[in-house]
Amino acid sequence: MLRGAKQVLTLRGPKGVRRGAALRDLSIIADGSVLIRDGIIVEIGSTRRLENLKEARAAIEIPATNRIVVPGFIDANLTLRMDGSQHPAKQFRARKSLLQFHDESLSLLRSCLQHGTLTAEVKACGRDQDRLLDLAVLRKLADIGPNPICIVRTWHLGATPEDRPDPAVLEMLAKLVRKKLIRFIEFDAHPGHLTDLQLLSSIAGSEIGIKLIWAGGSREELQHCLSQFRPAAVYCVAPQSLSSSEIALLGAAPSITVLGAGKQVFEGPPSYIGRELADAGAALALSSGYDSGSAASYSMQMSIALAVVRLGLTVEEAFCAATINAAYAVGRGDLVGSIELGKRADLLLLNTPDYRDVPSQFGVNHVDMALRDGNVVLNRTRWKAMHN
Repeated sequence: MLRGAKQVLTLRGPKGVRRGAALRDLSIIADGSVLIRDGIIVEIGSTRRLENLKEARAAIEIPATNRIVVPGFIDANLTLRMDGSQHPAKQFRARKSLLQFHDESLSLLRSCLQHGTLTAEVKACGRDQDRLLDLAVLRKLADIGPNPICIVRTWHLGATPEDRPDPAVLEMLAKLVRKKLIRFIEFDAHPGHLTDLQLLSSIAGSEIGIKLIWAGGSREELQHCLSQFRPAAVYCVAPQSLSSSEIALLGAAPSITVLGAGKQVFEGPPSYIGRELADAGAALALSSGYDSGSAASYSMQMSIALAVVRLGLTVEEAFCAATINAAYAVGRGDLVGSIELGKRADLLLLNTPDYRDVPSQFGVNHVDMALRDGNVVLNRTRWKAMHN
């Protein structure tokens, strides 16, 4: 049992993504505790109530005094790339790099864990001539499995050819689906290629989710993409360039709008695009925007801070976008993202008495402890389990 937290940010609320006022509701319990059994949350409430429960008396206690308990952060967009080439010497180097890929990816995911990310969507994203390497990348990611964090695998296809999809791409997509190596496929939303995308999405089938990359365009193009594919999420790579009509469409769409807050450090001036999208009713999710090709930050704590100071979100909206909405963006909203009865105990113990300290003390890693499925997977405290 996590006992006596200054604040427990439960994010309890209606099932599904949060918008409008619900995006600002963290459902905080002061002086709260969380009771866990077999990796599942079985009780949440005031410490006084929980400590009197019969089951709590026999539980192993983790003191959370003067700290806060929050759902584990979920990164809705991590991109890993492998460079290949038709040149034999470079192909050899690519194969050699692939041998290093497992260790480098594992190191990255461990760093994500240390900063509080417990689930992440990880995309394999090669250039057009390197797509066959993506198969090896996705296999390596499958080999890593659910440790140190839960990985949701996505294949980013980018833009399809103008005439018709490459038969090799179609064959590989069918293989990825058959071997269950991906949960989503992601397209660059270019309306001129919609016929090709329809073919690709039909191969993926209903069990594979569709995501879109939107770099800006006309309202009609965005409307067509949203209505045609009904994507689970739309990742906006240049949110500052969104027009008011595009913002209105995203606000009304069932799709989740993902903003890569971490990339805002390096790309573009500060804006209030997050505020405008939230006010339009958009279901916002945050990602670090980490890309192994550009090495942006992978810290979701920093992403929360950047969402507040550079995108115009409130602290509450940023937390919601980094937890429950991000969980729905990666297809795991029914399992994680909030502290609710029956959900998996993916939790963080943060070394601060108030959640508003996280963005105001940017650059500080507040994670004291991380639990996945109720198991301590990161412990910076001196706590040791005491068994009776």
